[in-house]
Amino acid sequence: MNPVLENSDIGVIGLGVMGLNLALNIADKGFNVVAYEKNPNLLAIAIETAPSLFCCDDLQTFVHNIKRPRSILLMITAGPAIDEILGNLKPFLLKDDVIIDAGNSNYKDSLRRESLLYKNDIKYIGLGVSGGAKGARYGPAIMAGGDYPSYAKIEPILSSIAARTKSNDICAVHLGTSSGVGHFVKMMHNGIEYADMQIICECYSLLTIGMGLDAEKSSKVFESWSRSELSSFLIEITSLILKYIDQDSKKPLIDLIADNAEQKGTGKLASIAALELGVSAPSIFEAVSARVISSLKSERIKASAIFEKPNIVSTKLNLNILKNALFAAKICSYAQGFAVLRAADDYYKWNMEFFQIAKVWRAGCIIRADFLDDVAEAFVQNPSLSNLIIAPHFSSILKETIPSLRTVVKWSVSRGIPNPVFSASLAYFDSYTSSLLPANLIQAQRDYFGSHGYERLDKQGTFHTDWE
Repeated sequence: MNPVLENSDIGVIGLGVMGLNLALNIADKGFNVVAYEKNPNLLAIAIETAPSLFCCDDLQTFVHNIKRPRSILLMITAGPAIDEILGNLKPFLLKDDVIIDAGNSNYKDSLRRESLLYKNDIKYIGLGVSGGAKGARYGPAIMAGGDYPSYAKIEPILSSIAARTKSNDICAVHLGTSSGVGHFVKMMHNGIEYADMQIICECYSLLTIGMGLDAEKSSKVFESWSRSELSSFLIEITSLILKYIDQDSKKPLIDLIADNAEQKGTGKLASIAALELGVSAPSIFEAVSARVISSLKSERIKASAIFEKPNIVSTKLNLNILKNALFAAKICSYAQGFAVLRAADDYYKWNMEFFQIAKVWRAGCIIRADFLDDVAEAFVQNPSLSNLIIAPHFSSILKETIPSLRTVVKWSVSRGIPNPVFSASLAYFDSYTSSLLPANLIQAQRDYFGSHGYERLDKQGTFHTDWE
């Protein structure tokens, strides 16, 4: 076992890929770290590969090697495992000790745990961490929520390990005094991430299935877009993925990967939160649905043998039109994500600053992009902005790019090429920008069969009609 480092600055529980990388990141910045892991295989790997850490499998030893008041970072699977470890820790914790949950916990669980721990004067920080394993090791985006004095205690550590933007801004921020804030914002980051990834995949589908480009040529398209206003981590890695050659087959590896996408559930949680708050977020919903239907591989193969795709004369889609369509769909997806954040802020009275959310996403996280500077500026100009679509900067872009989105949706639909998030983004835009929708008929139907009542355009009040 590694030598004991008494009075460690922080303790880390969980030495899986993310936990070990984050612990090493902290140690690299000059802080003493004690780590706990009950899995003997993971513990052995950590001891062998991380001599800068004091690693142990005894919880009491772990806790007693942390400076008081203690800061304990949880890097374990969200859900019951966190409640279990909190129960095991409780006998060793003292007043003003701080638990920092850095997993993908449901924000409602964070609110519940915060309430329970505060009864014993134990502080609880909900910490959203984005960037994957590489981000954890070299600089993630960090979104914190919880007691501010407790955050201030750990802020030097978090700021030192966080990602930095090109202008050297630190991508770590305290977003509110509720422990639910950090995990809610991380959850919505992931919801937007789902939509962003699906939009890119739909572009890939149109380039390859729709236009017949091979992986190499498609890679060059994304490479050119990565040098434009679409510059982002996801666009950049898409270009790299598409040109990667499998060493065994000498074929593009992308052509050998099965088309059934998996998910960890954060996109679903984001969708549920939107529905619970009464916010329309169809681009996020459809991105989750697209992953679900992709998993039905055997069923899709059987169905494809029954139904033929439309026989359309092959025509090329203008690449600039496709690029503009991607940009329009991206704006609509982000608009939905921030609308959910706005609704949560209003409901829970979190008093978040939305420009801070956009800024913290500019580096380290999966959706990092130059585009987020403009999102942040939109909320600086108008902190009460209800929807990104109506911000002057984005409304001017959409006026130019929505016609391209219409063209792409029509082009792909006529060929039977699924584009759920392109279509949902366009429908969202058209609905949000329509002064009249057919919902008056829905209200009449509801009143007819359920006597639910309706409002009128020409009179004040609620009315009911005996339709028969």
